[in-house]
Amino acid sequence: MRAIRSAGLLRRGLAGASTRRAVVLVQEHISARGLDYPVHGLEADRFAAGWSVYTPVDIDDSDPMAFLDLPLDRSVFLISDVGRIKEVTTAIPPEQVRALFTAEEAFVRRAPVEESFMNGLKEEFERLDARSGQPGAVADFTVVSAPSQELIAGRVSALAHETAQQLALLGPVQWDRMTAVFSCTVSAETADVSFWNRERPMDVRVPEQIALLVRRQRHLAAAMPAGPWLRMLLTVAKAADGRAQVSTEYDYGDERLPDGQLLAPSHYRNDLAAYPRTEVPTWLTGYMGARGTRAERPCPGPAERPFVDSNVGWSTRLVADRHRITYGRHTLDWDEVKWVRYPVSRTKHQGFLFPSMYTTTYTFGVGTYADSPEGLRDLGWSRGGKRPTDPAEWLALVDFVQRIVEPRLLAKYLDLIRRGGAIIIGEVRVHRDGLTLRGVMDANWRSLTGVEVANGLVWIHEQGRPQAVRVSLGSANAVLLPRIVAAMTAGTG
Repeated sequence: MRAIRSAGLLRRGLAGASTRRAVVLVQEHISARGLDYPVHGLEADRFAAGWSVYTPVDIDDSDPMAFLDLPLDRSVFLISDVGRIKEVTTAIPPEQVRALFTAEEAFVRRAPVEESFMNGLKEEFERLDARSGQPGAVADFTVVSAPSQELIAGRVSALAHETAQQLALLGPVQWDRMTAVFSCTVSAETADVSFWNRERPMDVRVPEQIALLVRRQRHLAAAMPAGPWLRMLLTVAKAADGRAQVSTEYDYGDERLPDGQLLAPSHYRNDLAAYPRTEVPTWLTGYMGARGTRAERPCPGPAERPFVDSNVGWSTRLVADRHRITYGRHTLDWDEVKWVRYPVSRTKHQGFLFPSMYTTTYTFGVGTYADSPEGLRDLGWSRGGKRPTDPAEWLALVDFVQRIVEPRLLAKYLDLIRRGGAIIIGEVRVHRDGLTLRGVMDANWRSLTGVEVANGLVWIHEQGRPQAVRVSLGSANAVLLPRIVAAMTAGTG
């Protein structure tokens, strides 16, 4: 049963808001992402689709050569009337980027009556008119009523399939299955797209052109009785004959969204302003908070300091804050992380004439399954002695991923497994029916009797098997395996 109560939220968009409102939203955007951009002294200029927010540059008018000091590549933020923010560069003429942004907003929100299927209907009338032998029998063609729900539903379905077709072109040469999850509001979206080849995933980024199709599809879906979805799940599976089967699922937020696909509360408030609803799920009302009815929010404070800022090795600097981790030239946002690992290994150097020596190596690695920054895969610290002190930087990173990153990954992968997908951890394939290690194990969830972590390994025990299957904690996401097994076995009890 749905737990729903009345929304009680006022319709609030940016269309009638002040310039100050646009500046505040961009300040929040900069602070939330930890961007290297000033949040004070911003100015906003109105244009057709919203505002252009930027830091002004002072030029000495009395110096004819002062223009040479003007930076050629600066960031400017375009913010639409529904709160979508896009960062652009001054290297492109402002008229051009504003026109493109305006066209994007117009494409997403144009009336359904303007869709291409109505143009096709017009062409058919003109063809029949030409065949009648009486040119001019149809003097003009004008659409005088809105399309039916059936026509809108057909266009919504067609756009979902078109999105799947465009995504399929992003995959590798060989792939068996593609999964795509879009979590959207009018002002922000996330996209998780993975291709699978023999159960090994490869993540890809979604280009703006496809994101635009998704936003358009969702806007049309908002006109349907169910209203706009919060998540769209696309799955494309290739059959043996090469044909592809596309399945589409919509999540309207009856249950709380997975943490990895949950957007900031302000984006759901923007969405309710654009698409008012008489009923809102109780969890979403609580998540948005009482501030959802306020027109203004205070300016953000100063940026948060990094919780790690030191050299690793001789001179390469490691910096980590709550938004991203950077090691030398390699940077990765925590939201983009798809796997983590932090094993500890101990080596004993046997002495002959001298006492034995011990070295403990602490490793930390994060990345994606596609283009992982090389420098972030194997960060290492070494400590000598039989009982060394754990490195403070390693402890801080492990604490952060355990509190922030791992819950998101766990929710994402459990959702994927339960929907029929699979992930690879070490050499073990984790799927909806159980665990598979070719030639060694093919166990369903009910046959597993326990999982433990010891001596740098995850030990998986199966009923009737004398020896446990072992997965090294050095494998990507091996730290998640005990909790995945616990969640899946609990669901089969």
